[in-house]
Amino acid sequence: MVELDKKTKAKYIVGIYAAAFSIMGMLVPVPIVAQVAATFPNENIAAVQMVVSIIPLFMAISAMLVSSLLAPRILKKRTLLVAHCVYVLAGLAVFFFLHNSLAQILVGSSFIGIALGAVQNSSDALIADYFEGKSRSFVMGFYSTFVALGGVLWVGLSSALGADNWVNSYLAYLGMIPLIIIEAICLPNGHLEPKHEKNVFSAMPKEVAIITVVSFVFVMCFQLFNTNSSLLIEARGMGGVAEAGTVTSIVSLAGIVAGLIVGALYAKFKNLSMPISWCITLAGLALALIAPDLGMMCAAGFIASLGKESYVPNEGNFAAGNSAPEGRAFNLAIGMAGINFGMALSPLVFEALSTPFGNTIESKFVLGIAICLVLIVFGFIHYRKLTPAQLAEQERIEAAKAAKAE
Repeated sequence: MVELDKKTKAKYIVGIYAAAFSIMGMLVPVPIVAQVAATFPNENIAAVQMVVSIIPLFMAISAMLVSSLLAPRILKKRTLLVAHCVYVLAGLAVFFFLHNSLAQILVGSSFIGIALGAVQNSSDALIADYFEGKSRSFVMGFYSTFVALGGVLWVGLSSALGADNWVNSYLAYLGMIPLIIIEAICLPNGHLEPKHEKNVFSAMPKEVAIITVVSFVFVMCFQLFNTNSSLLIEARGMGGVAEAGTVTSIVSLAGIVAGLIVGALYAKFKNLSMPISWCITLAGLALALIAPDLGMMCAAGFIASLGKESYVPNEGNFAAGNSAPEGRAFNLAIGMAGINFGMALSPLVFEALSTPFGNTIESKFVLGIAICLVLIVFGFIHYRKLTPAQLAEQERIEAAKAAKAE
């Protein structure tokens, strides 16, 4: 890996963090779920929740296709810029004409997800192209901070614009145009991935496969909060769109704090930082289950999100650290696919699991907490040491530093 001078590195980071700032545009529909449900009262609530959760589903599919098909052929910067333009156009399409039925909104959300998957995978892969080891962990950590800062903006815009008419929330996507300009100026081209000599799935390291499944289960539990918060707020008499937007903004703010602590968390606890993050989310879900007022619900969302947002960059760092250059973009994509599939399928999975218990929101939270507990026990056992691939990368970095010092 070529050592970059500070000025060039700073320029690249500005471009990457501009892309990060756009990621939480996926939360634009979150404050308006209850209003969409009221507009289409004959639709199943799980289907209405898919307005939010179908976005990460298509993100996962898109990221895998981008990393396996485009990464060896098209420079990552070009892929990211085209995808970001599609992302904005898909969001605006819902405002202009894709809002007369739930099916139309789901089509718009699907295209948002397809474009966003390419933006996220390309920006993640650019970090892996130019940073490694502890440096990569810190860059990915601050990436989460900018993701969260964007979340505050997009949710705030969505809540303000959609206060009188939920359709207007989708005008928030206009705010991404300046980010595209910054990306065009500052992003590096990235490296073309070496062409795959064998099937990308068969070449996937075992640890990447495991962390993908783990990510799916964990984020599926976390997503209970995002998909049910506005419904809980309305059901418990805490408010409407504005209050739901406040909670979602608080959830996004947690990512800012998470991004600031991720590097230090990994430096001290290494892979155990991941199950520690799951413990934090578990506490947030438990608090949401009993929250009697808006203040407690805000606290629950902050804590749950702090765990999830401190986990995601360490998951990416773990996947990158266990991958060879060939297939690294795909391994990052498949790891992120676990996260996105967990977000997308959470409403459907917990709808099915909670059926014997009356399909109440409370029963879904109890089930999610129980699953999260099992995952935490597994995590503290399995991730107590660095993997051989991580140890080899660590030795390589230390040897390079020693050679440079000489």
